[in-house]
Order: sequence, then C-alpha cells, then structure tokens
Amino acid sequence: MVTISDEQHGGKDQAGPAPTSPAAEAQDPSGWGAKIHSVRFRVVAAMLGMMLAGMVIAGLVTFVVQFQDSDARIDQAILDKANSVVKLVQTNKETSGDYADTSYISALHEAAEDIQPRGNEVMAGIENGRVAWTVEGSKENPHLNTALFDDAAGLRDAAGAAFGELNADGRPLRTLVLPVQGAPGTFFLIGRDAGDQREHNVTSVRTYALVALGMLLAAALIGGLVAGRLLYPLRRLREASSAVSPEDLTQRVEVRKGEDDVTLLAKTFNTMLERLDEGAQQQQQFLDDASHELRTPLTILRGHLELETVDDPEDVIATRDVLLDEVDRMQRLVDDLLLLANSGDPGFIRREPVPIPELLDQVMEKVRVLADRQWLIDEKADYVVEVDPQRLTQALVQLSANAVKYTGPSSTIALGSRIEGPTAADGTPLPASDTLLLWVRDDGIGVAPEDQQRIFERFGRAHTGRGEEGSGLGLAIVAAIAQAHGGLATVESEYGHGATFLIRIPLQSASVRV
Repeated sequence: MVTISDEQHGGKDQAGPAPTSPAAEAQDPSGWGAKIHSVRFRVVAAMLGMMLAGMVIAGLVTFVVQFQDSDARIDQAILDKANSVVKLVQTNKETSGDYADTSYISALHEAAEDIQPRGNEVMAGIENGRVAWTVEGSKENPHLNTALFDDAAGLRDAAGAAFGELNADGRPLRTLVLPVQGAPGTFFLIGRDAGDQREHNVTSVRTYALVALGMLLAAALIGGLVAGRLLYPLRRLREASSAVSPEDLTQRVEVRKGEDDVTLLAKTFNTMLERLDEGAQQQQQFLDDASHELRTPLTILRGHLELETVDDPEDVIATRDVLLDEVDRMQRLVDDLLLLANSGDPGFIRREPVPIPELLDQVMEKVRVLADRQWLIDEKADYVVEVDPQRLTQALVQLSANAVKYTGPSSTIALGSRIEGPTAADGTPLPASDTLLLWVRDDGIGVAPEDQQRIFERFGRAHTGRGEEGSGLGLAIVAAIAQAHGGLATVESEYGHGATFLIRIPLQSASVRV
C-alpha cells in the first residue's frame, strides 16, 4: 500500500496550505485566493466572526450597564448630600438653631460653605429662577459659570428632585436640583464632575478591546493550527484522489488516530480504494485468464485450418469435426464467463418456496444418466425453503458431473440435504435462522489440502487429480451460486479417499417441514 505522507510533499506542516495548480498560481501568484477559499480559512473565519460578535455584544451590554451604574451611583450620592443639607437647614429653622434668623436661601449658602463641597463638586442656591450663590469645591474643576446659570435654573421642579447633566467646560457635570419645602421658589443645586469616572470607564473599554483583540489573534493562531490538523485527512484525501488513476489504484490516505467525522471519511475513502483496487485486479486477472483459455482453442482452429488438405474430403470432414468441437468448447467457455459476470446482479437468483425432497429427486433423475455409477441419496431434508431451484439444480448437476470425472464405474456418488440450526456450545438450539446444507459425495481420488481453496476460484485447477480437465469454471460457478444465496461452497476431502462438496445457504426465513 502506498500512502501519501509529509515526506512525499517536501515535509510540509500538516496545517500548511494545500498545493495549487499552475493555472491558479499564474492568476494569483501570492496564493491568497486559494487560501481564502479553503475550508480551513472559512472555518477559522466563521469561528472568529462568532467570537467577535459574542465579544462585541457582551462588551456592549457590560459597558452600557457600567456607564449607567456609575451615573446612578453619582446621582444617589449627590441626592443623599442634597437631602442632608436641606434637612439641616429646615431643622435649624424650625428649632431656632443657627439659621433661624436668616432666609432659606442664605441659610443654604451658609450650610454649603460649612459642609465644604468635594473637589469635584459645586453647590448653588436658586431663588425665583436665578442662581443666587455658588460654592465650588475646587477652582480648577468645572464650575457653574454664567453660561450654565440658565441651564442649571431650568432643571428646577417644584414637585421634587430633578436630575440632569450639564456640560461644564467640556466635562460632564451630573446635577441635582432639589426644592426646599417651606420656601416656595427656593431650590438647592448640587453638581458633581463625572469626567474622571467616565474616563475610567472608557479606559476599561480600551483595555477590554485590547484583551479581546489579543484573544482573537490567539484564537486565530490556535484555530488555524487545530483546523489544519482536523482537516489534514481532507487535504490528503484530495491529494490521493488526484493521484488515483485507472493504472494506479494503490494510493491511500494516511489516517491518524481518532473517531471524528473527517478521520472516518478518510478511512471510508481508503476502504473504497481497496475495493476498487481489488475489483480492478480481479477484472485484470479475469481478462488474463479468459484470454489464455480462449487462445488455446483459437490456436487449434488456426492450426487445423492451415494443415487442412482441401482436396482430401476425409481430411476436410475430420477438420470440420475438430473445429466444431472447439467452437462448442469456446461457446461453453463464453457462456460460463457471462454467467459468472452476471452472478453479482440482484436478479441472478429468484427465490421461491421449494420442497427440498422434490428438488433432490429431480436432480437425481438428471444426473444418474451422466455415467454408470452407484447413485444414492444419503439424506433428505423434509422442509420447504426459499431458494432458487434452477440455480441450485445447476450447482448440484455441476458437482455431480465433476464427481463423475474422477470416479470409476464401480464408484459411489451420493447427494444429500439437511437443515442445520445454530446451537450453543452445549448443543442447545439457538433462536436464529436455519442453514440449508446440500452436498455431493464421491469415493474418488479426493482433493489435496493445498488445492481445496483454489479449486473454487475462476480457472483454478488442482495441481494433481481433480481439475486437470475442463475450463476451470465449473466449481467457480457453484461458488457464485452459493454466494448469490448468501452462502458458501466448500469441500471436505482426505486426498485419496474421496471428497464431499458442500453448499451452505443461510435461510432468510424459518424453514417449514413438509
């Protein structure tokens, strides 16, 4: 068996690209066209596409939630702080505390200065729609400048807290405007710079993108290697298919260990090639043997015609008889060849219910006139079975004629049949289909052990004893008939002490006793 291995392809790596044709290389010298259209590329591209889509969706959902959550946490923090300031002012006003003698707007201002906003915060008081004062945590951070006054005041809502986001010198300012209960038209405003948090979130997005890109590159590399290894049998399959020709069916795909679909495909392809190779060898052997067998009668025909004396009537008659005999032998040979050629067709046998005793009796009536022998029937299977009676008659007649050739006038030739059921080791019958056993027995010279297999082959003859005469197709026809029934033809013989030729046919349905 010839295999296609790495060494035969210049030691290329298994995951390497498949070779391209000269025409394809002329149109695409770089070879990228073939790579892009390869199964390996498309598998890896599909895998990367699905990974990319999954990462984008997961990242989008994650970071949208993260941005919303960070804004919600800032909003909750400034709401808690605003409530603390407003509640402090209201409590002190009601209990004659520190802010009892000042207006609400002034009390809010004093409270804001006492609390001291964080460096990224700003506080303001709104009265009658105008920003009355502002307190900034840091002069360097965004603050409520004049341009934002109207926007900040516009957030107020007498019904409750109002959230918004202002653009303070290009930075986002999460803003809350809270009405002061007991002081109509008075509002407390607090804003916190969300720029740092947003930048942190954006940095997380960039980090995620870089990590995802690295994972995609690693997946592309690993996926390419894995896909190349998995698809390796496919590439070898294509190369082997290209190398197969009617003159050379010995190519095989190198199969790695495993039970994946691609490996099983390579094994199936090798099995197909083996069957084709075996069939081609059998066909070639068949043609060689047939041509050899036909050459002999043709040589005889030509020799007699060349030596014939046309002016001698007796020589002409003798030559004609010889030629007719050779023509008959050629006709029988051709008929046998055609029968063997058709033995594999589904319609070669036609099953029907056949009483085995009647079949044996009919065969005995036909064969007893072949020669003066002691013809016997050893045993009759008293059953009706589904077989082809004509083909079985043909096989039994052929075996009987073969027995006649190698026995003398005082010899015994016996036919027999039996139904055998499968049994266990202890002899207990098993519930399975029966087997029909037919045989032809003689007490002639027998068959040597080394010849007992080959005599059933086409043109196979024994080296001594049986098979010296004839075309060598008779027993092959018997074997073909047995195989067409799903059975087997064998011989049991001790050389010099006769032979028993057997046909075993497994029955498709249970046998029925007559």
